[in-house]
This record gives sequence, structure tokens and C-alpha cells, in this order.
Amino acid sequence: MKKGLKKFVAMTIAAALAASSLTGCGSFSGKSAGSASLINGAENGAVSQEPDNGGDSSEEVYVGQETDTVQWFNASYAILTKINGNDYNVFGGGTPNAVSEAMYQAMLDNSWGVTDRESADETLDWILTEGHRTDFMYTGELLSMIAEECGEDELVNFLMQEYDESQEEAEYDAATYEMYKEYGETAIDGWDYCRALSLMSFYYMAGYYTKEEALDKSLEIAQTLQPEYASWDELVDGYLRGYEYWAEEDSAERREIYEELLKANDNPFRVDYNTTLEKTW
Repeated sequence: MKKGLKKFVAMTIAAALAASSLTGCGSFSGKSAGSASLINGAENGAVSQEPDNGGDSSEEVYVGQETDTVQWFNASYAILTKINGNDYNVFGGGTPNAVSEAMYQAMLDNSWGVTDRESADETLDWILTEGHRTDFMYTGELLSMIAEECGEDELVNFLMQEYDESQEEAEYDAATYEMYKEYGETAIDGWDYCRALSLMSFYYMAGYYTKEEALDKSLEIAQTLQPEYASWDELVDGYLRGYEYWAEEDSAERREIYEELLKANDNPFRVDYNTTLEKTW
């Protein structure tokens, strides 16, 4: 019986993870890449809020006064913050209060299946140890083997015939193959790590992490991410490739937002990409 390529890859990853858990070794851990709550949910669940300086929180607000390290965190997911209509120069996108906390909790539940600190930690562990880059790696490897067998020119037809894919699905997978061939298995790493950083701001706004906890973990993530790229342009390229892989659609709109932000008076990417990331809070 024929199966779609995605289903085949999901089964392969699940088997690999099961073997890893049984042997106590292996390079992948955390939730399966086929987890519906993580893979099929909305990317963010837009949470837009008006500036509020009189909320219920006593947290300090750094409007336009973030340190370079915190601004680096903010910049890594500024495109998403802009889409959500929040302040990309403030950690968390705004001032936390009882209303915003409830909104972020609802968004995290709907989009990520996160309902408390435990599920927040589990989701963060998944994206840091596996994420969509694992699915991409397995898919790229499989497509490479298929292309070698049938020829690159026949890849779309082969996927339609052997995996019962529609032409649109097959062309999307062919594009994934081209991405994997050109950039390798780390092609979309920026996507996972930028999303992990955005999750930290969400967790803070939802009240699952204190600000210090969220910033401490953000620093750890950012120090892992920063060496993978040489500039904001390179990181954003990786992030947008990941968006295209995840959303199965063009990233032109997000690319346009990035270009607009670069020209803005409050450009979040004004902080030097290679700035020394250190604890400043």
C-alpha cells in the first residue's frame, strides 16, 4: 500500500526515536516531529496588545532601553513580533499584565499545546533537541536517495506515482530537495532556534517563566544559535527557509517585513549580530 512521503518520514522518525529511548542513546530526543499539537498548530497565534503602563505587573519596562544582548534576542524573532503587532524592541513585546497573561496562555494552549510550566518545558525541550530540522533532515535524505534513483528531472512524477502525492505536494517536496541539496541538513536551523527564543518571550508574558528565567534561557539559546550564522541576513535566510518548509508556502511577505524593519527608525536589527552575548540583567 502506498503512503504519502510525509507519513513515511514521520514513521521513520518515530521508529528512530523509539529505538533511541530503548537503547538510551541516539542524537534525538523529545516529542515526535509528527506531534499534531506542535507540527499542525498555528505558528504563533497572534497576540496583539496595546501599550499598558498601569498593569498588574511590577516588572520593569525597558522601552527602547534594552541592552544589546536583550535586543539581540528581540531581533531574532522581530519579524513575528511585527506581524503580531507588538513592540519588537521590548522583551515580550509589551508590558505584562493580567489581561495579556490570559491572552498568551490561550494562544500557547491553542498553538503549542502548552498549558502550564511542565508542558512549556516539554515543548521547549522538543524544539531544542528535535524541532522541525529533524523532520527536514530525514525528508532531505530520503528525497536525495529518491532523486538519485529516478533522476532529478523525474522526481515530481515519481513522487506522484509512488507516494500518491498531488502535483502541488510533489513540487513542494521537490523544492525541499533543492533546499537540502543547496544548504544541507542545517538549512532550517535558524527557524527552530528563532522560534525557541520567541517561545521564551511568550512564556514570560504568559506567566510560566519569570523574566529572569526567560532571559537566562534566552541567553543559552542565543549563544548556541549565534555561531551558526555570520549576520542577520544569514540568520533570517535560515528562518525563512524554515518557514517555507513548515508552512508549505512562499516567504516573500515575511522577507518584505524584514526589509521594512531594516529601514525603520527603530530598526530592531541595529544591534551588531556579532555582539558579545552576556548576562546584563
